[in-house]
Formats: sequence, C-alpha cells, structure tokens
Amino acid sequence: RNKFKVTDFTTRAWTNLDERFWTKFFIGSKILDFFNVVPLNDYTLQKEEDGTTRELIIKGNNLYGYFRKDGALYKIYNPYSKENKFIKVKDYIQGSDQLTMSVPYLIICSSLKDVMAFTKLGYKNAEAVAPDSENIIIPEHVITAYKMKYKNICTLFDNDKAGKESMLKYKSKYDLNSVTLDLSKDLSDSLRDFKLHKTKEVLTPLLKQALQ
Repeated sequence: RNKFKVTDFTTRAWTNLDERFWTKFFIGSKILDFFNVVPLNDYTLQKEEDGTTRELIIKGNNLYGYFRKDGALYKIYNPYSKENKFIKVKDYIQGSDQLTMSVPYLIICSSLKDVMAFTKLGYKNAEAVAPDSENIIIPEHVITAYKMKYKNICTLFDNDKAGKESMLKYKSKYDLNSVTLDLSKDLSDSLRDFKLHKTKEVLTPLLKQALQ
C-alpha cells in the first residue's frame, strides 16, 4: 500500500504563538534560525490509490518545517498532533549540518528539540546530533566517522522505556555510554520544568561521568 508523501508546503512568518511554544523550552529565534527551523502555514500530502491521487492539505497554528542548510525539507513537526507529531520527509541525522567537529565531545540526543536545548545550555566542549527518530539507530559508518573526529561520544535519550532501550542498543552495538537525566521525560522538557541552571547542574556531572 502506498503511503502519503509530502509534496508541497508553504512557509509563513513567526507569530506570538510560536514564540510562546518555543520559549517555554528556552529555545529562541537565534537557535531556531541556526538549526533552520521555519514555521509552516500548511503542507500537502499525496498518495496514489486505485489509479487516483488522494490529496490532503494540513494546516495548523504550530507547524514547523525542519530544513537542511541547502533548503531541503527533511521533517515536519506538529507538536499538538496526537497521530502525526512528526512527518519524515527525508533521511537525515538532525544537527549534522551544524557540527563543527572541532570540539572534543559529541552527544547523541533523541530529537532536534533536544539538540537545540543542549545547544542552549552552552557547553563549549560538546555539540549534539539526533537520529531521524529514537527507534532508528545511526548507521555504523557514521558512528565510525564520529569516533575518528571526537574524543568521546555518549547518548542522552528520553528517560522512558523507548529511550532506555535505545541507550542499551547504542551501548551494545557501539560501546557508547549513556546519560539518564531523571528530571523530566527529555532534555527540552527538563529545561521547561526545571529551568537552565538546575538542568545544567544535574546534567554536567552525568556527562562528565559518561564521557571520561
């Protein structure tokens, strides 16, 4: 059976609603801009079924396109949707375009939102990426390349069942240590619930331990 594919989208200007959503997580326009997150007015889904084309146009107040530096859309984020919170458009390791590979440590988070939250914490000696989704493992050749570039790498996933299972997979497959941040479900929620200072205070010793 054919699946719906994203065939079109329109962007829009930032609004107060966007600001209200992102600043809860201490993610402001500078970071959103750096990671090429753009608000969308709508997107179009199409699929072929029995010789006819079905088309859906999805609109919403809080729709966001995740783009690569070259302008290619790779994911749509609809935070208030129950069924379709994320629509994957293309394979991409989130945050890759922003890596400098000039710091000693790499943190693998579970989402771009967590990568942005990690960036906001302002660690000078570490940067972050995230797989397509938490249940997709970053391929071996990519991890091998990362291991050549960085002194050490660890995972920082959600502290729910799925996150913990992913941590174990990365440990057994790539021998990467993990950090379990027992504040909120994930890093960005921890910033929302416990603010910057408290989150960093709890996270820093855990990172040191995982990366030594």
